[in-house]
Amino acid sequence: MNEVKDKVVIVTGAGKGIGEGIATYFAACGAKVVIATISNQEGEELQKKLTDKGYQAYAVQTDVCSEESVINMVAKTEQFFGSIDILVNNAGITLFKSILEATLEDWDRVINTDLRGVFLCTKYVAQSMIKHASHGSIINISSNHAFRTLPDTEMYAAAKGGVNAMTRSMALSLGKYGIRVNCVCPGFTDTYHYQNWLADKDNPSQVEADVVKLHATGKISTPLDIAHMVAFLAGEASSNITGGEFMVDGGLTAGLYHADKF
Repeated sequence: MNEVKDKVVIVTGAGKGIGEGIATYFAACGAKVVIATISNQEGEELQKKLTDKGYQAYAVQTDVCSEESVINMVAKTEQFFGSIDILVNNAGITLFKSILEATLEDWDRVINTDLRGVFLCTKYVAQSMIKHASHGSIINISSNHAFRTLPDTEMYAAAKGGVNAMTRSMALSLGKYGIRVNCVCPGFTDTYHYQNWLADKDNPSQVEADVVKLHATGKISTPLDIAHMVAFLAGEASSNITGGEFMVDGGLTAGLYHADKF
């Protein structure tokens, strides 16, 4: 993916899971990667892992809920790499809890991370892109829950639906500055979170088999699958694509329902 070679990319929530996969792929493609993660240890570990391979990577401890922290992330990136070409708003949390039991604290935690974080990071990175005439690309990591959801996911679905709506408006607002904004919507993805979810089930192997059956491709996504789409949206091959919502879920959301009986 030579289109992102030498480009400066910030990946939030890059310490593990999908974010780590995206950061690692961009680094392998020759990009200069800023690992923005709330866990300083995870950020430093990934930085070492990437730089030991000869890649360019720089970890910045970042809390996307905090305006001060996001401003610091942008400043540190400019100091270290000069400018910003690509932002991947990946940081987020998943909390499935009945609306009858969810607290205001639960709501604030999900919305502040998954939605406010996208707003703050985009605001300050876009300002930097405009200042440096970067004509950059911003990719928001949303979810298929923005389109189809489940019981007890009101907070998460609201946040991700908001990300998709905000993506469309951001694309219109920032287009005149040469900045494109799109979002990628993963479904089940093989990460630590997914494996922990399986481990909590009474029969993990059966649950996993049932999950796989829901996918037209017969498999769930990997972080690399998500990274491939993000890299496409970051590069020149997608230069006339903005305001788009791209599902990467193996056909999971395409189905109305699934049944073995008919």
